[in-house]
Amino acid sequence: MNTHRLLVGCVASVLLSPAALAAAREPVPVRNVTDPGVVVTRQATTPAGVQSVLEGRVYGVVFGATAEEIWALGAKHLVGLNWRQNRVVASIPLSGKPGLQGVAWDGAGRVLVASGSAKEVRLQSVESGKARPVADNLGANTPGTVAVARRKNPAGQRVAVVPIIAQNKAAIVDVESGRALGSVATGVAPVGAAVNAEGTVAYVSNWAGRIPQPGDPTAPAGHTAKADPVVIDARGIAASGTLTKIDLTTLQAVAQIPVELHPVALAWDEPRHRLFVANGNSDSVSVVDPRSDRVVQTIALRPFGAAARGVAPTALALTPDGATLFVACGGINAVAVVRTTDGVTQGLIPTGWYPNGLALSADGRWLAVSTLLGVGSGWRDEPAKRFVHAYRGSVCVLPVPDAAQLAGYTTAVAENNRLPLAPAPAAATTAAAKARPVAIPQKAGEPSLIEQVVYVVKENRTYDQVLGDMPKGNGDPSLVMFGEEVTPNQHRLADQFVLLDNFYASGGNSGDGHQWITQSNENPYAMWPGWDGRSYPFDGTDPIAYSSGGFLWDYALRARKTVQVFGEFAPRVTGLGGGARVALLQRWRAGETFAAEWKTTSPIPPLDGLLARNFPGYSTEIPDVVRARLFLAELKKWEVAGRMPNLVFLQLPSNHTRGTSPGTHTPKAMVADNDLALGQIVEALTHSPFWKKMAIFVVEDDAQNGVDHVDGHRTVALAISPYVRRGHIDSTFYAHPSIAKTIELILGLPTMSLFDLIANDMRASFHDVADVSPYRAVVPRQSLDDVNPPAKVLRGAAREAALASARMRFDVPDAAPTDALNKILWHDARGWHVAYPGVKRAAFAPLSIDLDDAER
Repeated sequence: MNTHRLLVGCVASVLLSPAALAAAREPVPVRNVTDPGVVVTRQATTPAGVQSVLEGRVYGVVFGATAEEIWALGAKHLVGLNWRQNRVVASIPLSGKPGLQGVAWDGAGRVLVASGSAKEVRLQSVESGKARPVADNLGANTPGTVAVARRKNPAGQRVAVVPIIAQNKAAIVDVESGRALGSVATGVAPVGAAVNAEGTVAYVSNWAGRIPQPGDPTAPAGHTAKADPVVIDARGIAASGTLTKIDLTTLQAVAQIPVELHPVALAWDEPRHRLFVANGNSDSVSVVDPRSDRVVQTIALRPFGAAARGVAPTALALTPDGATLFVACGGINAVAVVRTTDGVTQGLIPTGWYPNGLALSADGRWLAVSTLLGVGSGWRDEPAKRFVHAYRGSVCVLPVPDAAQLAGYTTAVAENNRLPLAPAPAAATTAAAKARPVAIPQKAGEPSLIEQVVYVVKENRTYDQVLGDMPKGNGDPSLVMFGEEVTPNQHRLADQFVLLDNFYASGGNSGDGHQWITQSNENPYAMWPGWDGRSYPFDGTDPIAYSSGGFLWDYALRARKTVQVFGEFAPRVTGLGGGARVALLQRWRAGETFAAEWKTTSPIPPLDGLLARNFPGYSTEIPDVVRARLFLAELKKWEVAGRMPNLVFLQLPSNHTRGTSPGTHTPKAMVADNDLALGQIVEALTHSPFWKKMAIFVVEDDAQNGVDHVDGHRTVALAISPYVRRGHIDSTFYAHPSIAKTIELILGLPTMSLFDLIANDMRASFHDVADVSPYRAVVPRQSLDDVNPPAKVLRGAAREAALASARMRFDVPDAAPTDALNKILWHDARGWHVAYPGVKRAAFAPLSIDLDDAER
């Protein structure tokens, strides 16, 4: 499904790959994008202006010496472009991951760019197309914005400020001498920065706000004992946002200024004594008076009404006269045009997917917009296969629109987001008082024939990997890795109930996916991401990563529904030694109950009260049939009591696999284990007394460990209920928020964000006539006991894969290098002489840059 539409006058160009950029003198851009990826939020994108598309994500943009020159911060390169001619004028390799908005024009002919690795943060200067190091060893991991003074301070220094996100400090550098002047402690997770023209004062925005004080409710932002405590609210979500004011003459923090949640970008209007702050998790802009260091105005960014949460302001640009503020809104793929005198949003400009950087030319006539995800994942090679991390971010340049142009743009943004600009009247959303019960009500609050919902979350498979061999539906058999002999239950469930062949994971990895599954949203900290060096927020252990809208269980509890959670979003299991998985499966075969094996807790207070204590969190060392046994024991208790929770979350992660690591179960055995566990759970639920009023939804958290012929986000999803249209093929466009919206309608809950608000509910898969025929699980023909052989008995590529798998981390999902693992899984499933599908991918990987095995 193509959800991109191009406006007249928008010219797209695809830059060469980073390797080609480094090798070629003058790369020749391709003039159009023929294969835009699927925008999995159900939004469309119609970017205004002249667009250039880069391989990989784009993290920021600035104008250079003229209005014809822009500098785009890509995943591996800083790329200089003459955007009118669509010509690359320079390509500067980065020494690590790019800073988040980590590029700045210093006004004196130089571009400054920050990048970071686990070992160091570096600041480089680019002048006349040539790069030179300015300062090294500024910190570690990903830096934030680069802010630089226009003039020298009284000490003769041109000061630049670089927030070091994971280390809660800002590095201060003299860009003239290249000397690191020192660092200043900030709040938690500093990301944005602004410096006054004289270089004497700076402000730094802190994603998670102030350092906690005694008595504050807190939770750790990370899984380790040294993780920073973060101030949280009653739902477990980070509840503070602040600015740190720094005296650059003394290198001291002199003030902490509370603003709203997730302050990211800053724009300083010095002549008029205003500092604008984009609050990414509050959908607002705070206006601070630097004379008093107090918030004097808060500008709400709710163009589609209060229910459409998730606008996600990410970047700011101010016109030279201070009259107009441009606000990049990542959640709605638009730039808001705000009148600064009264904070009124005058209109919206359409962009590519997830705008995250803005720049105005010196004369104020041209606006440049960078987007993180641009035109979606793609690179349609031969064979034409897609991979979720084949990112293609973009930069668009457009003239600042007049009132008439802005009106047209605003209409386009509303259409792209499938929302009216004015909120609907209250009467239009009121549930009918005497509506007839149906499976999926038209409005939340109307009666449903369904009373219990079970939501099962699995790991990382594309549709084609598993169901591509289904005789019906839109599958590609050439991409099947875990077909019917490995996953007979998923095949039978899709065949007997409903086949969903157009369902998409909303995120690209587990850190994304579990946010979408539990919150129908992903804030900028999780999206960009900002957690590098701090956490990996797939398991409810980083409160900065959670949307301010809250979790699905919060809404269910508020509506007085009962909830129980089995492992989902709970902290991962640690301490299991090598060989634990094989031993646990043997104990399962011996009939052990595992009733007292684990004691699961969560730092999220409401979730902690909902967890099944003896059900483990994420670990691929624990077979899913063990998890199924624990769940079925709880189901029996519900049957005895005659009551079952209204909402049940259940995690089954074994299909993530552990590659071909010697001594552990083979990939096919682990996927078969996952499939059998699912089959056993569905069989038991469909034979229970609760079945006649039940719906079961099953989905992968993401689809990154495989390829798909439609899109890298397309994944396996199942809907199981007496009210499902049996034997039906439903090709409606669905994504993670579609399941959330359907659950909300069933249980009478409000939407959590604009994404479930605009999502297609899944009523096309349901009708109101019940068929209570139960399901009977199938034992896969693939053995659950198959173990990867030791490397010493292998030869060639199989041996290299075993050694590479043994070096990979599997205690955290996605810690293994995605591309390398995917190729190992492909060859293990299809044969070592079967060519891997021809796809390209971007440089970004969730926890590590993918390297050849020889480089690890």
